[in-house]
Amino acid sequence: MNCLRNRFVKIALTTVLSLGLYLLAANFSHRGNLVEANSQSQLIAQANRRPSWLAPSPPKFPYFRDRKVVIAKAQKISDGLEAHIKAWFAGKAPPGIPNTLIPKGVDTKEFRNFRLVKPEEITPEQQWAVRPAEKINLKATRGFFPDPNATYLVLPNLLAPFGSKVIVEGEFPHARFFDIQATPSFHPEAYRYRGFGVGEVPIVDVDIDPLPGNVNPFRVDANRNATKRKYRVTFDMAIGNPVDLNPVFRPPHYRAPGNNRMGGSILYQGPWGETKPWGHGLGVWDMGQIWIRYYAPDKAKGSLGGVALPKVYYQFPDGRKYYIQADFEGWENRSNRRIAAKWTAPEDPTKHKGAKTGWFKKFGIFRAIVEGMALEVPWLNLDQEYVRDLDLGVAGRGEDMPPPGNFSVAATECNYINYLLRGMSLGRDKVAVLTGKLPTTPRTRNGEAVMKKAQARYWSITATDTALPEPDGFVGAVLHSVMDDEIITDAQQRYAIVLSRAEDRPKNATASNGVTWVNWGPTTNVTWTLRWMSVYPNWDFGLTPDDRKIGWASDWASKRYDPSIIGQNSHNGVLGEYLPEIHYMTKARFEKLGNSLKPDKIPIWEDND
Repeated sequence: MNCLRNRFVKIALTTVLSLGLYLLAANFSHRGNLVEANSQSQLIAQANRRPSWLAPSPPKFPYFRDRKVVIAKAQKISDGLEAHIKAWFAGKAPPGIPNTLIPKGVDTKEFRNFRLVKPEEITPEQQWAVRPAEKINLKATRGFFPDPNATYLVLPNLLAPFGSKVIVEGEFPHARFFDIQATPSFHPEAYRYRGFGVGEVPIVDVDIDPLPGNVNPFRVDANRNATKRKYRVTFDMAIGNPVDLNPVFRPPHYRAPGNNRMGGSILYQGPWGETKPWGHGLGVWDMGQIWIRYYAPDKAKGSLGGVALPKVYYQFPDGRKYYIQADFEGWENRSNRRIAAKWTAPEDPTKHKGAKTGWFKKFGIFRAIVEGMALEVPWLNLDQEYVRDLDLGVAGRGEDMPPPGNFSVAATECNYINYLLRGMSLGRDKVAVLTGKLPTTPRTRNGEAVMKKAQARYWSITATDTALPEPDGFVGAVLHSVMDDEIITDAQQRYAIVLSRAEDRPKNATASNGVTWVNWGPTTNVTWTLRWMSVYPNWDFGLTPDDRKIGWASDWASKRYDPSIIGQNSHNGVLGEYLPEIHYMTKARFEKLGNSLKPDKIPIWEDND
C-alpha cells in the first residue's frame, strides 16, 4: 500500500504530471490517452518551447540558501513539540497537540486530532494502516501498485522530537521476508516530498537479535516454527546525514548487526512543499513514517504471518514513555478501497512496448514518472537533461549527488528489492510469453522447518492498470501476478510463463507441458513490475541486479546510459537468461508449438499473424 502516493494523487489529479505518474510509472502510457495531446502537437511544436502548465521548470537545488538556518528551524519544531510533551507529563498541558506545533506542511485535514497518549492506552490496531497479502480478486481489486503476495504495515504519523527513541516491539512473522524501515534522520539535502525523495533507513529480518530466550526464525538453520519469536527494535530520532549515522545505510546490501538505527520524524520537503501548482504549497516540513513488509506469509498463518501487530511507543532519554496518535481513518479507507477491474478494448503494444524493448531499473518513483513522459509524449520536448534536473530539483536525487541522494533505492521502496519495470499491452486473440531463468529461492510458504540459502530471497512479476486515477485518487489496480514458487521450471531453472485472457488460453499452456499460465485479466494496458529481492550473502549471487551489477548507466536519463545492460529484449545483457525475454504472438501460433515446448525455440515477436 503506497499511502504517500495516495496523498500525492489528491494534489496532482488535475495535472499532466499525475497522468505521468500513473500511466507512465514504468516509462509507458496508454495510447488512447495521447489522442487529445497529439492534436495539440503541431501548435506546441511551432511554439518551439515546453508549455509551463504541462511540464514544470526544474527547481534549483538546494532550495534553501543556508543549511544551518534550515537545521535551526527543524530544531525549533522539535523543541516546541518536546516542551509540550514535558508539560503534559507535568500535568500542565492537555494531551491535544495544537496544529501550530505540527510541522507546517503536514496535511492536517488528512491527519487530525494529534494527541498524546500513554503507550498502554493505545493498541497496535490503532497505530497501523494495514494492506494484507491476498489473492487477486478481479471483481474487487486493490490499488496503489502493491505486490499481492506482501502484507504492508504503515505507521503514517511518525512524529517525535529529536533525542526521542521510537521503539517497535513485536514477533517475527511466519513469512519469507520481513523488514522495518523508518524515514531518515534530518538532513536538509535529503528531500522527502510525500512519496518522492530519499529512501528509508532499514533493518532486515536476519539482522534483528531476538529478545533473550527467543528465536530469530530468519537466520540460516533456525527453527522457522519456534513459538518464542519476540524482538525489540529502536530508531533514535536524530539530526545528521543518515549515511554517516547508520552503518546499515549503504548499498547494495543494507546490512549491519544490532537492533538500533538512527531515523527521523521531522523532514524537509523541498520546493514543492512550499510552491504551487506543481506542489501542494502547505509548507516545506513534514512528519515521518515507518514501513513494515511481510513478503510471502506462510499459507497456514494468514496475511499477518500468524503474529499480532507490533506495538510502537516513544521514549525520552530519561526513560519516560509516550505516543503521539492522530486520526487517519478516512485516509486509510481510501487507501484500501477496492474497485472491479475495468474492461478495455484489446490493442497491440506500441513502439515503446514492442519487440526491441527490454526492462528499465527503477531509480525512484518520481524519476520514472518524468522519464515516462519524456519517452511517450515527445511534443513536450523533455530531454534527458531535463529529467535529471527535475529529479534533482524536486526529489533531491541524481547520479552525481553525494550519498544518499545517489542511491538507487528511493522513498517508499523496499531497500532489499531491485525493481525492474516494463509496459505491455495485449491485442485480440494474442498471448504474451516470458522466458528466462529463475534464480533459486527458499521454500517457506508451507511451514518448512528452516529457510535454506538460495540465489534470491523472493521474485515476482506483478501487473498494474495504467489508467488515470479515480476521482478519489484510486489508481494502480493489481491485475495479475505470479511469484517464484508458483512458476514451473525445468532442471536448469528455465521457465515459460504464458499470459492471456481466459478465453484466449492456448490448449498447450498447461503445467504438464512445463508452462505456467497466468490470467491477464480484462484490462489491456499494464505496467509490469519485477521484484527481485536479495539479502546478502545467503540469498544473493553474482547476477543479482543490484547497484553492483546494474547502476545508473541502465537508466535512460543517465549521462552514461547504455541500453545493452537490460534495455534490450534479449538474453544478451548483463543478466543473461535471468532477464525475462518478452514474446508476443497469436494464440494459434503458440498452439502450433505443440506440447514439447522449449523456451529457447519460442518465436520472439509475431504481432502481424
